[in-house]
Parts: sequence; structure tokens; C-alpha cells
Amino acid sequence: MTTQAQTKAVSIPGWLIWLAVAAVLVIGGFSTYAYVNNLRTTAVQYENRLSTQYLDNQNELSSYISGFYEKLGVANLKSEKLNKILTDAVKGRYDKEGFGKGGGMFNAIAEAYPDLATLNIYDKIVDHVSSGREAYRGVQKKLLDILRSFDTWRQDGAVRSVVVSSLLGIPSQRLVARVGDKSTRGQEALDQMYRIVLADDAINAYQTGKMAPLQAK
Repeated sequence: MTTQAQTKAVSIPGWLIWLAVAAVLVIGGFSTYAYVNNLRTTAVQYENRLSTQYLDNQNELSSYISGFYEKLGVANLKSEKLNKILTDAVKGRYDKEGFGKGGGMFNAIAEAYPDLATLNIYDKIVDHVSSGREAYRGVQKKLLDILRSFDTWRQDGAVRSVVVSSLLGIPSQRLVARVGDKSTRGQEALDQMYRIVLADDAINAYQTGKMAPLQAK
């Protein structure tokens, strides 16, 4: 009798067990949802920040080019050829050859625009390129820092990396690399952001986020 009474005393109703199981599942479900939702929020913040920064970098380069013509008063010489010379200069193409007279940039300008080379404004050109390079280097380094942080976040953690890539599909179509009227999205956009358009001898400088100082002959 005593044994049966004790057994009845500790017996737990089946409905209570199911209620406890349901509570655990609900709590687990909310926890999982919160975890995944937090990851998605972080991903959205990263992707929006990268898309904006990439566009800001294009604007920085555009402002540098337009500023050259405005500050030096040579709007009549505006052309795709001179734009390319200036772009190559700000991205480091002429690092090894130098910026002084007789250097690569001077020769390129003198060859394309003999009249410009005789205006005695070459020092102003060098100053503009120098400041433009510093500003452009800053925004490019900022972009690379965000890219590295984004990749570390999405690739770190055995569980998080799977959830981010497989469940959330990050990088997603929210990530946009826009240049002019053309744009790429998702993984292609991420690749494009890493594939910064450079002169051949400046690739290493931008991969490391460092740029050699201006050289003068």
C-alpha cells in the first residue's frame, strides 16, 4: 500500500509533460527567431553601408576629376584622355616614375596637351593630384576595412557562417556596387568592390590599404 501511494504521489499527468515540451519548443523557437533576425539585421547594416561607401568612393573620384578643371581653369581641355591621366595619377600609376617635370604624368600630359604644359601650372597640377590621392586613398581604405569586417563577421563561427550563407543568402541582392549607370548585386557586387580599378603597379598598394608617398624628380 505504501509503495502504491508513493507512486501515485510522484506521478505527473501526461498533459503537463506535453505542456512542458510545448513551452520548451516555443521558447526555443523564439530564441532561434531572435538569433536569426539579429543576424539579418547585422547583414542589412553591413550591406547598406558597403553599397553607400562604394558609391561615395565613386563620387570622391568624380569630384577630384571635376575639381581639376575648375581649380585650374582649363575646362576647355576637358576630355576622356585627360580624365584617364588624372585617374591613373590618383590611383598610383606614376608612383615609380615620379610627378616632377620629366616624370611619367608630366610626359603624358605634355604629349596629349602641349599647350597645358606651357601654362606654368604644373605645380598646381601636382598639388591637386597629391591632395586627391590622399583623399581617395582614405575612402578606399575605409571601403576595404568595411569589406574585411563584413567577411570576418559572415565567415566566423560554425553555426553563424552556415545560417548567414545558406539560410539568409548573404551577400544578398541588397548589396549593390554601382558605377555610373551600371550596377551589380550580391556576390558579384562583393567581388566588384574588392576588384578596385587600378593602374597595374598600384594593385598591391590598394590591397594593403597603403599608398607610397609622392615622388619628385
